[in-house]
Amino acid sequence: MFCPHCGKEVANDQAYCHHCGASLAVPVDTHSGGRERTSWENRENIGFLNGLLGTLRKTLFDPSQFFRRMEVRGGLIDPLLYAMIVGMAGLIFYYFWNILLRAPLQSLMTSEFRVASERYPLGGSGPAAAAILMPFLFVFWLFIASGMLHVFLLMVRGGKAGFEATFRVLSYGVSPFVLLIIPVCGMPVMALWVIVLVIIGLKEAHEITRGKAAFAVLFPFFFCVGIVILAIAVFMGAAAVSFGWLMHMSH
Repeated sequence: MFCPHCGKEVANDQAYCHHCGASLAVPVDTHSGGRERTSWENRENIGFLNGLLGTLRKTLFDPSQFFRRMEVRGGLIDPLLYAMIVGMAGLIFYYFWNILLRAPLQSLMTSEFRVASERYPLGGSGPAAAAILMPFLFVFWLFIASGMLHVFLLMVRGGKAGFEATFRVLSYGVSPFVLLIIPVCGMPVMALWVIVLVIIGLKEAHEITRGKAAFAVLFPFFFCVGIVILAIAVFMGAAAVSFGWLMHMSH
């Protein structure tokens, strides 16, 4: 027989596909809206590495199908563990490149930027403290960011599947962290890919419009930009008034 998910040949008595990790117990009906455990959550049956790589491949290259089929009530532990493994692996590479390229990059900086870069926590200062704190900060970020996303979803009546679904989307949405293995350009590409995955994931998991999902993800960015623009406008207005007042006094 052939796996209805990936199309590869499997044994007739297999419960799970050893290629993609999908369940073979029930044929897939793409119009039924049914959900199932992810490959990572089936790792007891297909193996740790198959579960990890299968989930990584699906989230990166077929996110719509992945999040459309993802069980939204599967618990927090498995997605949290997946996010920790993938996220911390990427951050370790980012930390490695940061140390390795620190000296060459500093030679291209002005003295002011060089002084500022020396205060960056992931630089040469406190590597042991950074290594210890990073996992805790990453978990803290996952919960805080998921909470903020869900609040913004509720603002547009988009959190239909609950906080658990939002947390699971963000946890599996960190898959692009593997791009941090690429020095310099890995970080911006990763950030953009995570944004795209989370928007797709929220849309499919909560079964809402893409606009509502994009609002939840992008609202903090546009809000901060708006605050900065407003602050600049107020500063420039105050400066113009002050300059006009000084010109008036000089006459």
